[in-house]
Amino acid sequence: MKRLLTPRWIAVHLATVLLVIAFLLLGWWQLSRAEAGGNPSSWGYMLEWPVFAAFVIFLWAREARAVLRRDRPPPAAPTPEEPDQQQLRVRRPVRTAAVQRATGRSAYGPAQSPADRPENP
Repeated sequence: MKRLLTPRWIAVHLATVLLVIAFLLLGWWQLSRAEAGGNPSSWGYMLEWPVFAAFVIFLWAREARAVLRRDRPPPAAPTPEEPDQQQLRVRRPVRTAAVQRATGRSAYGPAQSPADRPENP
């Protein structure tokens, strides 16, 4: 929890609180304009400002969680029963010489015509 009390994070907390208060006050102001015979834009902005405030809270919470998770100890090594992720890697199949002879295609070059194929003894 100390990681969220650094000078940088105190500034982030303060900015978050100020932005949320400002956005909610702007929404309240748009509501008063809309009720006083405003146009549809005032009604739209009245709904939009609280969404901006919620988005600021969402970003603040996501960043705080990321900082708290960053310094967690790494997970324990897999037990013998659990397969290692490196062993599950699937690799691209490799063409063998027999497949190349049968199809006339090289793994790295263009297709060969039957006349271009070397003869097998």
